[in-house]
Amino acid sequence: MHIGYCTNVHPGEQLDEILAVLETHVVEVKRRVSPDQPFGLGLRLGNAAARDLERPDQRRRLIDACARNDLYVFTVNGFPYGDFAADEVKTEVYAPDWRSEARVAYTLRVARATAALPGSPVRTISTVAGGFRPDTDDDAAHALIAANLTRAAEGLRQIEDETGVEIRLCLEPEPWTTLERTEGVIRYFERHLQSPLARRYLALCYDCCHQAVYFEDPAESLRALKAADVTVGKIQVSSALHIDQPRRPEARAALMAFDEPRYLHQLVGKPAEGPLLRAVDLRDVAEPSAAWLDAEAWRCHFHVPIWWTGDGPLGTTRADWIRAVQVAQAEQICDQLEIETYSWGVIPDAERAAMGSLHACVASEFEALRAVLGAP
Repeated sequence: MHIGYCTNVHPGEQLDEILAVLETHVVEVKRRVSPDQPFGLGLRLGNAAARDLERPDQRRRLIDACARNDLYVFTVNGFPYGDFAADEVKTEVYAPDWRSEARVAYTLRVARATAALPGSPVRTISTVAGGFRPDTDDDAAHALIAANLTRAAEGLRQIEDETGVEIRLCLEPEPWTTLERTEGVIRYFERHLQSPLARRYLALCYDCCHQAVYFEDPAESLRALKAADVTVGKIQVSSALHIDQPRRPEARAALMAFDEPRYLHQLVGKPAEGPLLRAVDLRDVAEPSAAWLDAEAWRCHFHVPIWWTGDGPLGTTRADWIRAVQVAQAEQICDQLEIETYSWGVIPDAERAAMGSLHACVASEFEALRAVLGAP
């Protein structure tokens, strides 16, 4: 299995910044976790870097950096188009969405750069699963998104014809995107993405944090996707935040400490009966209603280190990613695993200080994942 971590944890939009990330942060992580073997990259390329890489001389710089440091690419994060370390990202992370020509063009730029790099025979690119749900939750938007995804698939077919490199574009569902839950993904593929072209080049990025926020059973979800012939191109190994008995003030306070202005932290509450409760952002339940207080548990979209089990009343969904990885390995559902703890920089200072340095934290994440896989 290919195992890596996503470089979106390190800020960098221009190619020069990405090269600096590879030569410093990634090299240090590799020294700790894979000193004597090639190291698989989960490379994040935004639109600025993708444009830089359209120039052959700039592309050569990245190829040489990979070769010099014994790095290869098996997956690329093509989800955030713009500055992912901006002061406020929130819902802008979904823009431009898959209704737009800009998203198609950007994705194919990333794909052409990916095909040129040293890497595995089959590579993946993760992308937003449509767009922000309130903007894309109608039949016309669904059809336009499918049409543009199919155009992207045709572009990937052309790239494979020219280079011999197969690249799969992996839709990444998360709370409040067009596709959120596994059942909706399956229904969308069956309704809109049935062609052989779509099924060959379009796949799913199963983010363990995102699906755990919806209290999905990871084993059931992965098996349902396999039964529906929806390819899981990669699994993002990640943990969400969890609290039980949210009526307790100390539990809510521990969770609310993670409210911050940069990223969107969608929240889902599980009542004893009835449908799940949903909030766009953690701050929206700073003063929770009775329904939220009466819920059995809350889960929040905030990527925390996968080895971390929480602090006091604050827990994590670590058990969910463990189960997902075990099923994926045992049933040969997916062979690309990417650790994605991009929100390291916005974890509360006290918690982050207790976790050690970023490099040590990422190394511990590899150790935790390898232990589950039974890998050295």
